[in-house]
Amino acid sequence: MKFQTNKDAIDKAVRRIDAIIPHRDMGTMLSNLLIAVEAKQVSITASDMETTARITVPVESAKQGEFIIPAKQFQEYVGSLVSKDLIVEVEQEETPDEGAAAFRVNLRGTSEASAAYVMPGNSAKHFPTLNRLGDNKLFGISSAILEEMIRKTQYAISQEDNRYIYNGLCFQGNGSQLTLVGTDGRRLAAITRKLTSPVNLPTGGDVVVHAKAIREMQKLIDVADEVLLGVEQRDLFVRVGDAQLSSRLLEGKFPDYKRVLPQDIAVQLEMSRDKLIEALQQIRPVTEPPSHQCRMALENKKMHITGQSSGQGSRAEVALEADYSGERLEIGFNITYLIDILKALTCPRVRLGLNDANKPLVVQDVDDPDFIALVMPMKI
Repeated sequence: MKFQTNKDAIDKAVRRIDAIIPHRDMGTMLSNLLIAVEAKQVSITASDMETTARITVPVESAKQGEFIIPAKQFQEYVGSLVSKDLIVEVEQEETPDEGAAAFRVNLRGTSEASAAYVMPGNSAKHFPTLNRLGDNKLFGISSAILEEMIRKTQYAISQEDNRYIYNGLCFQGNGSQLTLVGTDGRRLAAITRKLTSPVNLPTGGDVVVHAKAIREMQKLIDVADEVLLGVEQRDLFVRVGDAQLSSRLLEGKFPDYKRVLPQDIAVQLEMSRDKLIEALQQIRPVTEPPSHQCRMALENKKMHITGQSSGQGSRAEVALEADYSGERLEIGFNITYLIDILKALTCPRVRLGLNDANKPLVVQDVDDPDFIALVMPMKI
């Protein structure tokens, strides 16, 4: 088995999927890449059993076949090779010992300065396969729209394992509308977009995509204008350009985000997003982890943002102009949560909504009525 291809194309393909590989389990089958040579293309597959991704690259090949190869070694050797093109030649060992490599894999370049590497390869017999979903079960979405929807919600995904259903984004379809929701119970972000075709997602159940699969989607969706998505049973399927991905969905009941959205907002303020970020970032250094609590007070056409560290005796305050002249209104919250929301947006101005110290802080994009984010209050 032998093929020749552009070295940078192979290197880029491996880097796009290498985060899937469970590197802490080095030496196991899943620390390998599956290399499959077909007519005029080679596919590279990585898997951790829950998420599987495959990238295809054009090649000149003389014979079809497949094998697995240690991912870390392969990536280092290919990345180090001084050559425009890469030649991979696979030879079967004549009498391999039990447990030893079944193949000898030779890597070399086409330039005089390139090295020649030899590394072990093995049978792909037990490597996870990437299932495909029929085109009739997929729906299309603009890559730019999906990127925006993920960017505006993924920071709200929980980092704690004890609330497993919160460890991903919830995809909801309604006709031709797609909604993405993320929450960790202390903050929430939701965004809806109207697509050009119906959103073909199952009804009656939550489609919750794990954070790891979301990150892998982000790395793949920039190579084509459209992403194809679909769900069958408990698996998500993604196809974009030369890449495919499948991932097991999280199981459980995702909370109804609409139930926590404030029905009425007493005070709404519009202000510069950049100036608000600037103010918050000056306060954050004096807030104490893990809560990073700060206070926001409205009074006499001013917004006062304060933070303090009781252990160090430090305190900071910033005042911003605010179109507010009612009674003093104060709320406590995690300052990092608000910064994360604001940094995910690109609009010049944001709208903040407040009710009282016991209700969430609402953040909206002035230019995007179909996006909303909440930060739950903290006792002050």
